[in-house]
Amino acid sequence: LAEAPEDWKQLLETCLEEPPERFVFLWSLDEGAPGSGKDGALFGSDALLHLAQAVEVLGPTATLRLDLVTRGAQSIGREHVVAVEQAPVIGLLRVAANEYPNLTCRGIDLPPAASAADEVLLWGELFQNDSECEVAFRGEARYVRRIGRGLPRREELLDPSVPLRMESLERGLLSSLRLVPFALPPCGPGQIVIEVKAAGMNFRDVLKALALYPAETADARIYGDEVAGVVKAVGRGVTDVAPGDRVFGLAVFGLATHAMARSGDVRPIPDGLSFEEAGTLPVVFMTSWHALKTVAHLEAGERVLIHAGAGGVGMAAIQIAHHLGAEVIASAGSPAKRELLRVLGVKHVIDSRRGDFTESVMEITGGKGVDVVLNALAAEAIPMGLSCLAPFGRFVEIGKRDIYQNSRIPLWPMRKNASFHVVAMDAIFSGDEELTRQLLEKISGLVEQKALRPLQFRAFPACRVDAAFRWMAQGKHTGKVVVAFPEPFVTRRGEPLATGFEVKPDGCYLITGAFGGFGKVLAGWLADCGARHLVLTSRSGPATSEAEEFLAKLRGRGVDVQVVRADVGSREDVQRLLAEISSAGHPLKGVFHLAMVIDDAPLASLTRERMRSVLAPKAHGAWLLHEGTLGLDLDCFVLFSSVSSVFGNLAQGNYAAANAFLDALALHRQALGLPALAINWGALGGEGYVARNERVAEYLARLGLAALTPDEVIVLLESFLSAGAAQAMALRADWSKWRQAFRAVQDSPLLDNVIAAGAEGAEIGGAKNNWALKIEGAAPEEREGIIGEAVRDVVGSVLRVKPESLRDDQPLTDLGLDSLMAVEIENSLEAAIGVALPPASLMHARTIGQIATLIAEYAGGNAEADSPAPVAPVPPVESARAEAVDLEALSDEEIDQLLEGEIEVEKSAPEVRA
Repeated sequence: LAEAPEDWKQLLETCLEEPPERFVFLWSLDEGAPGSGKDGALFGSDALLHLAQAVEVLGPTATLRLDLVTRGAQSIGREHVVAVEQAPVIGLLRVAANEYPNLTCRGIDLPPAASAADEVLLWGELFQNDSECEVAFRGEARYVRRIGRGLPRREELLDPSVPLRMESLERGLLSSLRLVPFALPPCGPGQIVIEVKAAGMNFRDVLKALALYPAETADARIYGDEVAGVVKAVGRGVTDVAPGDRVFGLAVFGLATHAMARSGDVRPIPDGLSFEEAGTLPVVFMTSWHALKTVAHLEAGERVLIHAGAGGVGMAAIQIAHHLGAEVIASAGSPAKRELLRVLGVKHVIDSRRGDFTESVMEITGGKGVDVVLNALAAEAIPMGLSCLAPFGRFVEIGKRDIYQNSRIPLWPMRKNASFHVVAMDAIFSGDEELTRQLLEKISGLVEQKALRPLQFRAFPACRVDAAFRWMAQGKHTGKVVVAFPEPFVTRRGEPLATGFEVKPDGCYLITGAFGGFGKVLAGWLADCGARHLVLTSRSGPATSEAEEFLAKLRGRGVDVQVVRADVGSREDVQRLLAEISSAGHPLKGVFHLAMVIDDAPLASLTRERMRSVLAPKAHGAWLLHEGTLGLDLDCFVLFSSVSSVFGNLAQGNYAAANAFLDALALHRQALGLPALAINWGALGGEGYVARNERVAEYLARLGLAALTPDEVIVLLESFLSAGAAQAMALRADWSKWRQAFRAVQDSPLLDNVIAAGAEGAEIGGAKNNWALKIEGAAPEEREGIIGEAVRDVVGSVLRVKPESLRDDQPLTDLGLDSLMAVEIENSLEAAIGVALPPASLMHARTIGQIATLIAEYAGGNAEADSPAPVAPVPPVESARAEAVDLEALSDEEIDQLLEGEIEVEKSAPEVRA
């Protein structure tokens, strides 16, 4: 019998001659509905308790493994209702893992619905020998348990009407790009709202994502300038387009499902064009037409030199020049791009990297020169280009670098009536709406006439926007990169617009365990928030003068306080309590369940009665409140849980089991669409249990837990409610001491994410990906080797290769490393290791070994390294990049050349070149 401890001891005594090596506990699979069975308040926990106690029969030297098998008891997302009745045994298992040094405990959670595949999954997991303590299967997917750090994001399946736009959750890391909800402003006069189907990308977007764009600029976090889609709404005075029209053009925040644009910045999409094709047109063709026709007045029979011909503007300019009947000479920096220009019909192709392109141009033109130069090169390329001009020639500068640097130009080449023009399209797009409209109208007409055609492109679905950025960052594409927004490929899980949590004056709020320390804190907070009707309940009621004084203060503030004596572990008492609340005439809007009994003891000393005394008010009481309020429209259902259920505190088996039920109940309710929040509190100061028990406070301090103040508790509670969290943990911990106290945590990756996110003062060893702590704890002679492992891990993730395949002496350029990929690696290394390298240092340290040596020097890990020390101190990464390179002053064509090595960008100390 499960409830008979002597049966379990007798069972194991029969195994003394051949002790088993492991136990597979399947008893939980037979657990019925919560509260059912001979003693519903125990939730079937007695079987596992008695097995753990009986293990002592086998002696302390026996090495055993216990596999607890449950079904649907762990929460994976929010799509499945959690089997709460099995949760207490999971909490009990976590305590057993810490109390029994000879017992290795593992939790295996099978899919909620039984199937023939369960046997294969279970047998496969039983023979696993990794460091995971708890795993769960959903289908064939295997999930592991992790604790995250920071305020949980409120994620839910968003309605398609909620607009999303791309944002970088952490500047500098392409992996942090996400589509997140935003509030679309109302459509004003002369504006239109576009449901974006495709958005064109530019290098400027990549630079912003990599934190290479000046952070102080107004558009540093705005992604996307050109879109194609369907008009959803129009403002007053808009007559050119109507809802339902297919349009393309310019928009702010173009990398989004919905974008706002001026009516003059869009045109109907020409017949026969897809959204993706239309998304390649606006910026490059408008720039090229304005430069060549409006400014340079290029005529048929004239010659034009187009630099960076394989770039977006260059390819558009070639089409326009051919349309106008001009003869084209185009430059490009690589053999592949020069071959592409020949395929595009360019008769004369030259190498822009050669210093004698002037001679090539003059040779092609028989010494006459060209009539127009469309220039995107910098520095010496400008006087060289000017010297290529024929009499009455026009030089059109579309780059920005030399202009922002106030560079000088020689006037001698201008003596033959030549002219110098500057084209700054950003100023036109933002300031001259009429000229923008005319340019877009002209381009649209030429495309409709088949005189111009969209650029070649590569499209990425919105769910792989990170891949689009990585592809563009490599700088090896031709034409345009486009992000497409077909509905099935738009990730609709995200954080909805903030709604917050509101206390309603006409509602009623119930607090159980109300006359403990934090019951009074909560009641005061609710009153401060405007609550005027409170129901406070406990088994003994206001039994002290302090409690009576507190009630008097609440009533003196105009709060209607109803005191009900009730045992929330009793079904009859809960039914009476809810009936009294209903009869008062104020709708119950919130439940705060604080009721508890603490009776700590090692598992070996616990009995069914001691288990019941703790589980009944806390776990069974929570279930009775859940059942009793199912028909009510609650705004919150808050359960005060404990870190004991997360970590398995020693000597708190009954308490951990009860709190594990609360955790599961909150997840269970949210899966049903009901409000719920379970908070796993650490030590609570003020008037709570810990503050009233000095020995408990001293014990927790030895574990590394410091108390949270009442004010901190309230702030955290409000944050968790506003975030819509189902379960959140709040504690102030010294992780070094905490690890020493919990055997089950020492070798587990449970806290990897906490440490990786930078938990202050964390010193947990053994975390698989916790490179900073591994390096810090390593012996000096081992440190560089561990740094090398970390570098391989980061480089492999960015370059999409297996880390173990990377050799220390392998040049990363062999794997396709370029300057922007190097920036992403630098950002990722700083996040993983905590060392900020000088900007572009990876373009000097070209192998894994050289990078590891460089990091070791900056981390103080290899004082005798052979490599020379850097010439200047390490500046903060983001600020150094923003100050050293004015990338706002670079055009997309200049950025393209930067990636290809055709121009150099000077940076401040330490002096490097990309």
